[in-house]
Amino acid sequence: MKTQVALRLEDSIVESARREAERQNRSLANLVETALCEILVSANGEVPVLSLLDHDDLAGAVAVDDNGDVDDQETGRLQHLVAIAREERGG
Repeated sequence: MKTQVALRLEDSIVESARREAERQNRSLANLVETALCEILVSANGEVPVLSLLDHDDLAGAVAVDDNGDVDDQETGRLQHLVAIAREERGG
């Protein structure tokens, strides 16, 4: 489910973001959403590490901590990002 939000941003930031979104062939909303997701995933300074996979489907991917143990919270965040990416690709 998507929620519409209204933000007040500096004109120069919005214009730069629009140009970057256009350069990446994506919507401004997608650019902002993706940036927020990346910030929120690494908010505590830890970024999940992916193991090598034999295929492009990340459905079974998990995040591990520095000890190599599965991190359930980070795995949940990772799966959320995968779902967003899959939705953006239309699949």
